[in-house]
Amino acid sequence: MGDVRVVHTHPEWFAEPNHGFAWIRMIGALAVIYGHSSPLAGTGDLFPADWPVQPDEGVLMGFFAMSGFQITESWIRDPHPFRFAAKRILRLWPPMLTVSLTMALIIGPMITTLSVGDYFAANGTWGYVVNNAGLLTLRHELPGVFVNNPWPNAVNGSLWTLPMELLAYAALYALLLLGAGKHKYRWLAVVALIGIITWDRYLEELPGSESAGSFLSVPVESLVAFLVAFAFGVVLNLYRVPLSPLAAGGGLVLLVLMPNSITGSFWMTFAVSYAVVVTGHFWPSRLTVPGVWVNGSYGVYVWSFPIQQLLAMAGIRNQWLMLICAAPLAYCVGTLSWKFIEEPTMKLRHYLTPASKKKEPERAEDGLDEPEDLDDSEDPDDFDDLEPEDRDERDDDRAARLDDPDEPRAARRATTMRRPPPRPPAPNRDGAAQEPPTKLTPVRPGADQTRPPRPLRRATTPPNGAPVDHNRVNGVPRHGSADGPNAARLNGLPMNGTGPPLGRPSARSRRSAEQWAVGPPAVPPEDSVLSKRLSGDLDFDRTPVDRQAVRRTGGRHARPEPPPTPEEETRPVRPKRQDRP
Repeated sequence: MGDVRVVHTHPEWFAEPNHGFAWIRMIGALAVIYGHSSPLAGTGDLFPADWPVQPDEGVLMGFFAMSGFQITESWIRDPHPFRFAAKRILRLWPPMLTVSLTMALIIGPMITTLSVGDYFAANGTWGYVVNNAGLLTLRHELPGVFVNNPWPNAVNGSLWTLPMELLAYAALYALLLLGAGKHKYRWLAVVALIGIITWDRYLEELPGSESAGSFLSVPVESLVAFLVAFAFGVVLNLYRVPLSPLAAGGGLVLLVLMPNSITGSFWMTFAVSYAVVVTGHFWPSRLTVPGVWVNGSYGVYVWSFPIQQLLAMAGIRNQWLMLICAAPLAYCVGTLSWKFIEEPTMKLRHYLTPASKKKEPERAEDGLDEPEDLDDSEDPDDFDDLEPEDRDERDDDRAARLDDPDEPRAARRATTMRRPPPRPPAPNRDGAAQEPPTKLTPVRPGADQTRPPRPLRRATTPPNGAPVDHNRVNGVPRHGSADGPNAARLNGLPMNGTGPPLGRPSARSRRSAEQWAVGPPAVPPEDSVLSKRLSGDLDFDRTPVDRQAVRRTGGRHARPEPPPTPEEETRPVRPKRQDRP
C-alpha cells in the first residue's frame, strides 16, 4: 500500500505498512491460541479477571481496527461497488468454507461417537455445513464430536467473530455508497462513529453479559463493541490522522495505569486501535521476511481452535503444553491454507480489476524508458473518479513523493506523466500523407546538381557602356552596403570587403572607444539624389507596368522562375530568323 502519510527520516529503517500489518495479524493469531489454551485444557482463565487489559480482547480490537483501516484504503484505490464486494467475498469465505467442510466431512466421521452412517444421516451434520456457508447463521456443534472435552461440543469457536466482520463490511459498504469515501462527505464516517460509541455506552450500562440479545448468531453487545474499533480505523484512514509512535506509546501506558472499569474498557478500544495502526507503519525493516511466512494469519486463526480441541481430546490438560503443541501445528496448517487456498482465490481478483490501458510504445530514438506497470494505489482510472478536493489531496501526495529524495526511483517514475506520442504528419493538399523530413546532407563540390547555384552579383557593363553598381540604387548606397550610412563593420573594417587593405589599418580603426558613441543620423548632402527625392525636385519615370506581360505561367502556386543571370542581361538581342537580311 503506497501510503505517504508517514514521511520517515530514515525510510530504510522501516518496512512497508502491508508487511507490518501482516506481522501484527500473525502475532495476534498466535495470541488467540495462547488465550484459548487455558479454557480448552480445562484449567480456567489464563488471565486474571481484574486485569485492565485482557490480551485476547485487545487482539480482537486490533484486528477490527486494522480491517477498517485497510479496507477503506482498498475502496479509495478502486471505488467500484461490485469489485469491492467481490474482493471481500473472496477474502472471507474460502478459508472458512474449507475448515468447515474438512471438519464436517473428513475429521468429524473419524472422531464422532456415532457410527458413520448415523453421522451422515443426522440433520446436524448437513445443517453445520449449510449454516456455516451462510456465515450469519453459524453453528458450532457436530453430532457426537468433542462431547467429552473440557469445552464440550464446540467444533470451532474462533468462527464467532467472522459474522461481525461481515456486518462491519456491510455497514462500511453502505457508508461508501453514500459518498463517505470522498473528501467532502467523509464526515459521514465521523457521524457513524459517534452513533456507534453512544450505542456501545448504552449497552455497557445494561446489567449482565450479552443482555442485548443476538442478531441471528451474532451477539449484539460484542458486535457493537468491535464496530467501534472498526469505525475508528475507517476515520483514521479517511482523515489522514497523523501517526505518532510517541502518542501510541503514551496511550498504552495510560491504559495500563487505569483501573479495570468501564472507562478503562472504553479507552482500551481507541488506545489499542491507534497503536496497532501506528505499529504497522513503523515496523522495522530488519524483520522483513518472505510474505508466505506471515500471510497465513487468517488460516492460523480459523484452524487453531479445532487443532486445540483435537489435542484436548488426545488428553492434554496443561495449558502451556497445549500452547507449545498447538501453536506450531496451527502455524503450519495456516501457512498451507495461504499457499493453496487463500493465495489462489485472491488471484481471481485480477479478473475483476479492469485492465490498464496499454500505451503505445515509444520509439527508441526518443530516448525514453519503457513505461512501467502501475500499482493499483496510483491507477489513473481511479484518480479520474475522485472529486476535485480528492484530486488536490492526491496531487499533494504525488508531489511529496516526487520531492522526496529518499523515494525509490521506480515510484517516482510511476507517478510522473508520460510524454504523449508524436502526432502523425498532416496530409498534403492532394490528400496524400507527407513524408517525414529527412536529414539534409551537404552536396560535394564535384557532384552533379539538378539546379545550378545562383551566381553572385557583380558589376556588369550594359550596352550603353556605363558600369552597373548593384550596391547603389539611383546613386544612393544600399542599406548595409560598404559605403552606406549603416554599413556593417567589425573592428572598424567593413564586412563587405570594400574597405582598406588588412595590412594598412584605417584611421577609424585606431580611434579610441570613447569616440564610438552613437550620434544623430548623418544628413545627406544637398546635391545627393536622396535629398532631391526628399525635397521632391527629382522627377521619376512612372511608366505603368504591363502586369499581364510579366505574369508567369503555371498558375498562382507555380514555382517562381529564377532571376536572369548577368550574362543574360548583357547579351545583345539576337534578331529573329524572319528579320535577318
